[in-house]
Amino acid sequence: MKICSSKHVWGPNVWTTTDVLDAVVRVEHPDAPVALATVVERIDAALPARRAMFGPFQLADAPETSAGVICWPRLLAEVALVLQSQARPPETRYQRVVAMPEAQLFRVVIEARDPLLAEECLRHAATIVDGARTGMPLDLQALGEQLVERADDVCLGPSTMLIVRAAEARGIPWRRMCELSLVQLGQGARHRRIWTAETDRTPAISEAISRNKDLTKRLLEAAGVPVPRGRSVTTVNEAWETAQAVGLPVVMKPLDGNHGRGVFLNLSTREEIELAFPIALAEGRAGSPVIVEQFVPGTEYRLLVIGARLVACAQGEHLFVTGDGKQTVAELIDSQINGDARRGRSETMPNKTVDIDATVLSELAQEGVSPQTVLTDRRRILVKRIGSHGPDVTAKVHPEIAAAAVRAARAVGLDIAGIDMVAEDISLPLATQGAKVCEVNAGPQLLIHAHPPNGPGRPVGEAIVAELFQAGETGRIPVAAVMGRHGAATAILLERMLRVAGGVPGLTCAEGKWVAGWRCSTEPHDASTAARDLLMSPEIDAAVFELNWRSLARQGLPADCWNVLTLLAPAPDDCSSAPPTTADDGLPSVADAMIRAVAASGTIVVPDSDKNLVELAARSGRAVIAVTATPSTSSTPSAADRRVAVYDGHVVYEHDGVRATVLSLGAAAATVAADGPVDLLAVLAAVATGIGLGLPLDAIRAGLATDPRPAGLPAA
Repeated sequence: MKICSSKHVWGPNVWTTTDVLDAVVRVEHPDAPVALATVVERIDAALPARRAMFGPFQLADAPETSAGVICWPRLLAEVALVLQSQARPPETRYQRVVAMPEAQLFRVVIEARDPLLAEECLRHAATIVDGARTGMPLDLQALGEQLVERADDVCLGPSTMLIVRAAEARGIPWRRMCELSLVQLGQGARHRRIWTAETDRTPAISEAISRNKDLTKRLLEAAGVPVPRGRSVTTVNEAWETAQAVGLPVVMKPLDGNHGRGVFLNLSTREEIELAFPIALAEGRAGSPVIVEQFVPGTEYRLLVIGARLVACAQGEHLFVTGDGKQTVAELIDSQINGDARRGRSETMPNKTVDIDATVLSELAQEGVSPQTVLTDRRRILVKRIGSHGPDVTAKVHPEIAAAAVRAARAVGLDIAGIDMVAEDISLPLATQGAKVCEVNAGPQLLIHAHPPNGPGRPVGEAIVAELFQAGETGRIPVAAVMGRHGAATAILLERMLRVAGGVPGLTCAEGKWVAGWRCSTEPHDASTAARDLLMSPEIDAAVFELNWRSLARQGLPADCWNVLTLLAPAPDDCSSAPPTTADDGLPSVADAMIRAVAASGTIVVPDSDKNLVELAARSGRAVIAVTATPSTSSTPSAADRRVAVYDGHVVYEHDGVRATVLSLGAAAATVAADGPVDLLAVLAAVATGIGLGLPLDAIRAGLATDPRPAGLPAA
């Protein structure tokens, strides 16, 4: 199989509601002597998840194609989806295979968690299918590990996805803004942004403070939060002197380290301090000192603070191995610790694989063993004290401890913070047990709270979304989409009405781009990409798009929902253009996808003269406003329940048996003349779209009477 081309298509699109990878695949030598059933058997033996996800392969689903050739790209799609699902759960299942006019060419469309990951999975799937056809041995373990690493590199991180899924559940639209985990929730002036577990309310100063452990401790102490005694040092001698001053045993760690790297606990001798110091120093930034502080006995807890409340608490676990008289310590670590299903190297794992690093070697030395030591039967030794999180204990947290955690987050200035506290018993008051706050972390890991090994998972993503958006808010702004003949003129007139009504609209159309009344560009902006980018503007409180159906077919829809959709008669070039690659990406399919994206409470505007569009809109179940530019002196029956029409020399709005005059034909003609060669239908469509957006008739009249073009760049 040869993948000729591929492209990423946003969801919703003409295929489905999710992002997809749309590839053109050539099936070469479909008449190979090996039977398809044999190929499927070989693949299922190496990749049993294919059968688990899709069941027995249906060999005769498409008898209309000679020799069942279409089954080969369908098998390709299933293998690619399985690889993608294993690399980054949960499962991805959508697939569509369509034969193209040219022999042996097929459109293979698969759900795409990330375009780069989906493309790589499709490429490897082609290799797997071809290998199964030629009898090549299929060992997919290394490939699976490679794809997991690739997913960690290109997909949104698990903490970000918890927030995104919580936003989706509330109907809040989202968009990934770059290849990193920077995500916009909402649209225009109502948007918010997150980056992993940080938000646009996370001050850069506070994040910098949290990275400086010495400064953090001083701020916590000033705020009345108990912290271990200690100070920063730059030499081994200073480290030993400080250890004696605060009292042995002590903890040593980098001033600005993270993830437990370079952290040494329970150091009791000068020799241990001398061994640990250079490692802790190397884990920090060049020139940064090392912290030596009091060792606090007890269990480490991670408390998650969001806003002004504690929402979750995970109990830390000390990691032990128990000897059997046969295995070395290193082998016991692999079998008894790293064999845990919730531990691994992927970002999706709550706990990470334990490597035998300097901190583990330090713990082993305190136990009097090395990685090569064979432990006697039933001897239990400590391997690692920190960096592993266990059961959820949120319900046990004493109110005094919860208050201290919130106070610690406020002292640093973080809206979302992970507080590391050592306590004997999290259910007891703070002071009675000498509990201490050791660190305050910006951008804390959320997965350990959402999916703990024991205890209920906490809705941490939902808590962050609730902090960003008040109850009932979706972060959406009103959106109007226009497609068809005179679409640009209609969109420009609508933008004018929105400004007169006191709004701050944005507009993209074939004549350029406007933001807040300023013409930013005279280049054509009627593509889906331009419309999608407009929703990132932090100024606008409404958006108007003129869209081109070819762009929507290629790229997908720019938004998942619009309040008003105006479908005008197709432009001449739409009717005479070359036929689409398949029936699934032609103009009717695009129009159908656009109608499906209209909000349940939204409105569709169509010309009354186009019966096909009127019937298509009526079947949608949405409110319909029909427009007609044919002057009449009597009421003309309409298939829609509302209508904007020309009647007795005026533009009128008819609804519920009431006829309201919008403006005279003379005023409408003046608007048309000021705008240049614009058909009267564009004025009527703009009026109907404004009504659909809820604009009062006074604002619509005033908008049509203002200057013909917003300010900005001179016309091209």
